[in-house]
Amino acid sequence: MKFLKSTFTILLFTISKMSMAQDNKVLYHSDAYTIYGNRVVQGKYMAKAVSATELESNYESPAGSKKSTVKTASSWKLSKDISAFPQYHSAFLLPDALYNLAIEEMCNAVESDSTFRTGKEWSGVWTRDISYSIILSMAVLQPKVAMYSLMRKVKNNRVIQDTGTGGAYPVSSDRMIWAVAAWEVYKVTGDHNWLTKVYEIVKNSVADDVKNVYDTKTGLVRGESSFLDWREQTYPKWMQPADIYESECLGTNAVHYQVNMVLAEMATALTDQTASEKYKKQAEKIKSSIKQYLWQADKKYYGQYLYGRNHKTLSPRSEALGEALMIVFNVADASTQKTILQNTPVNQFGIPCIYPQIPEIPPYHNNAVWPFVQSFWAMAAAKAGDESSLVQSISAIYRPAAMFLTNKENFVSSNGDFAGTQINSSNMLWSLSG
Repeated sequence: MKFLKSTFTILLFTISKMSMAQDNKVLYHSDAYTIYGNRVVQGKYMAKAVSATELESNYESPAGSKKSTVKTASSWKLSKDISAFPQYHSAFLLPDALYNLAIEEMCNAVESDSTFRTGKEWSGVWTRDISYSIILSMAVLQPKVAMYSLMRKVKNNRVIQDTGTGGAYPVSSDRMIWAVAAWEVYKVTGDHNWLTKVYEIVKNSVADDVKNVYDTKTGLVRGESSFLDWREQTYPKWMQPADIYESECLGTNAVHYQVNMVLAEMATALTDQTASEKYKKQAEKIKSSIKQYLWQADKKYYGQYLYGRNHKTLSPRSEALGEALMIVFNVADASTQKTILQNTPVNQFGIPCIYPQIPEIPPYHNNAVWPFVQSFWAMAAAKAGDESSLVQSISAIYRPAAMFLTNKENFVSSNGDFAGTQINSSNMLWSLSG
C-alpha cells in the first residue's frame, strides 16, 4: 500500500513538473512581448490562461490617466455551452483558452434572425465583413448562418456593395468577395441548390462589373482598396470620390481575380464549360495586369494602387491584405510568394494595413493592425511554408486577444493598444473568425 501511495505521489509530481514546463515554454519572443505556454508578457502587463476556459489580464491602455483607466476587462470565464462546435486541445493552455474565447464570442455574434452580427458595438450584416469571416472559418463553423447572412446582401439577384466612398458602388467594388465566401460554403456543404442560386447572382454581378469597373486599357479593376474605405486613411487628401473610383488597387484586384476563378469553378461544377473558359480568361488577364502594373521589383512586394488624374502612378506603400491575398489566391507564383513574405514590412505588433504610415493621420487603417488581416497573412505564410512568418502572425493574433480578453477589430500598430484608434469594437466577427 505504501508503495502504491509513493508511486502515485511520484506520478503526480512528474505530471505537475511537465505541466509547469509546458506553461513556461517560450513559444515566441520579441522586444515587445513574449508568448509562453500559458501567458503573454508585455512589459509590466501579463495575460494568463488559468485554465482552458478562463483567462486573466492586468492590461490597461496607455490612453488612460491617473484618474481613470481604460481597459476591457480583468478576467474572462467561459459561460456558454460550446460543445456543439469543434473542440481544440493542445499541449498549451493559452491557445486552448483563446480558441474557447473565440468560439464563445462567435456564439455572441449571431442575431436572433440567424444572421451574423458585425461586432459588439455594431449590429447588422455587412457584405465584406461577413464574407472575409466566412472565408476564414465561418463556412466550416456555421454554414447555415453564413448562408442566411450572404443572402441578406443580395438585391435584384446581385451582390450589394453596402459601404464605401461616394455612396459605395462603383467607387467601392470589393463586394465581390461575397462570391468567394459563397463558394467556401458550397465546398463545406456540397449543397447543389445553393451552388445554382449563387452562380446566377455572381454571374450577374460580374457582368455589371465588366461594364462599370473593368479597365480595358490596363486590364485591372477600378475601385477603392478592399475594406480600406476611410479616404484620408489610405489616400492623399486631394483625392475625391471620382479619383478613388479611378484608382486600381492591389487587394480589390486580388478579389476580382479570385471571383473569376471561383466563377469558372462554379461553371465547371454546373457543366457550363464555355462559361468556365470565359471566366478563366478574365482571371488570367487581371493576374497578368497585376504583375505588369503593381509589382515593385526593387521592393520585392506589390505596390498599393495606381492613382492619378492625367497619368497613373504606382503608390509604393505595401498593402497588407492585398499582399496576403496575392499568396492565398495564388496570384503570385511560388517563388514570388516567399519573396513577398520575406520583404513586406512587418512591425513588432503585427503587419500594418499599409506601410509606411501617413503622417498626421490618426490610427484606424493608417498606423493600425487588423487581426483579420493578420489572419490572412498567417494563411499566406502557412501556404508558402514560411514558418517564421507564421509563428509571428499567430503570436500577433494571440497577444491582443489575451491582453484585451476579447477579439477587438483593430489596434495601434506602433504600440499595440486598442484604445488609440478612431473607432473600435469588442467581439468583432472577422477578428474572432481568424
